[in-house]
This record gives sequence, structure tokens and C-alpha cells, in this order.
Amino acid sequence: MKPLSTLAILLLAAAGSAAQAGVKGQCVFQGKTLAFVDAHAALGPDPFEDTKKVPMLWLATAALDHAALANAKPDEVDDAVSEQVFELNGAKLALRFDAGGKVVEGLQLYVPPGTSRSISGNDVGELKLVTPMTTRANGHFKLSDDDELKCDIQFDVAIGGMGPPPPAPKPWGTALPAGGGEPGKVYLALHRASLAGDVDAMLGLATKDRADKMREARGEPDFPKMIEMIKAFEPAQVSVASGRADANRAELQINGKDSDGATVTGVVKLIREAGAWRVEKVSTKSKL
Repeated sequence: MKPLSTLAILLLAAAGSAAQAGVKGQCVFQGKTLAFVDAHAALGPDPFEDTKKVPMLWLATAALDHAALANAKPDEVDDAVSEQVFELNGAKLALRFDAGGKVVEGLQLYVPPGTSRSISGNDVGELKLVTPMTTRANGHFKLSDDDELKCDIQFDVAIGGMGPPPPAPKPWGTALPAGGGEPGKVYLALHRASLAGDVDAMLGLATKDRADKMREARGEPDFPKMIEMIKAFEPAQVSVASGRADANRAELQINGKDSDGATVTGVVKLIREAGAWRVEKVSTKSKL
């Protein structure tokens, strides 16, 4: 039987598994191998001097949404990476460098469902850089002297916030009408079905991949508890603020409130399957 948390994740998010360019390697933590497939580098807060920023590198065992991370402020990037990793039930390794990017001064590992390991010092592990850490983090990190954690990772990724800013991305697709047009109607129908726990309606509004996973999970004894979990995570009120779409995909910006009255914002991604819009992924966060 699959754990309840795993079943819920299958329905609440579609995790990418293909390796991304820029990282190769793994860590072994307490006998468990963590293969990293994606990485993001940016300036983060210096824990010793509030006014300064230092290079940081985050590695994940699941594909990251880099467009969303690029918009985060330096003191928000770590939380933004964590939110994505938690949603995908993945592991995360964060490396904090010194101001010059010459040594690793801090390491923090997260392994689901809730285990972590932190190491700090003047020179954590072995760092060998291919080029100076100016606009790219390009090198090799190895940790071999820790009893619980061993790492061997190669990386080459651009560092956000260093060097000239990247050109603004060109708008894709066209703006949807108020309410999100047809994609908005499909999402709001799924929202109502999720609040009601109407599994059949949810199956008809999700992508084939998500629907197939739900059908598979439907035979599990814990399926009713999983549906209650989905109902609990669903915002109590929601509306479509804006959206864009092309012939095959759509993205909606949503806002609303959860059952505790906290403000909810999020992004909904849809794709067109067999001529109809279907919800592929919903990502939300709440703030009191």
C-alpha cells in the first residue's frame, strides 16, 4: 500500500523527473542516495552581515520552476525553492558560499518527509571551481568527511542577481478575457469538485496522467482520507485574476481565501488534451 502522503502528492502535483542541464551528481545520506537533477543559483542573505549578499546554490531531486525563482527577492529564494521541493516530495541541498564564492561556508540538506542535516564552518567540503564565481557557479563540490552525509556534485548554472540582468522574457500566447475564459471555467469547475470531494468530476477535469493516477489510487484503503486532505487544502474561495494561453497550454493567476481567512494566491497550468482544456497543475500559497 502506498503511503497516504505519497498518494496525495500524486494528485496535487505532477513531478518532473528528467535531468536538467547544469548539475550532475548525488549525495548519500544515512544510506539513501539522492540524485540531483536540477539546480538554481542566486544571491542570498549573508547570515553575518544583514546588508551583504553571498552566492548560494540550491540542488534538487526534482525539476524546478526557474521562472518563478527568478522573480524572488534574495531573502525569499530559499523559501521559494523549498516550496517547490516540498510540493514535489523531493530533496534539497543548499550550499552557501563566502562573499567571493571561493569556499562553502554552510550546507543544509532536506530529505522528505522531514529530515534535515546542517553543516557550517570556514571551509565545508572540497570546492573546486572551473571559473571564478562571477556570473556563473561552475565547479565541483565533494563532501567526504561527514559520518552521515557524503556528496559528489558537478554544477554549471548562471547566478541570478550577478552580472547584467537577463533580457525580459517575451510574452507568450494571448491574454485571456476576464475570468480566464474557457480555461478559467475548467479550473473553477475542478475547484468546486475538489471542495465537494466529487471524484468523478475531478477525473473529468484533470489531465489524463493525473486522472490515471487518481484511478489507480482509488483502490487504496486510504483513498477517502486522501480526498479529505485534498478538500482541506482547497481554498474556500477563489477567483481567476488573469491568464494567458496559446493553442495548447494556458496559465492562470488565481487569488482567494482559505477556510481560516488567510489570503491565497497561486498559479494554475492547463493543457489541451483531445480538444479540451484539462488542469495539469495547481500551485497555491497562503498568507495571513
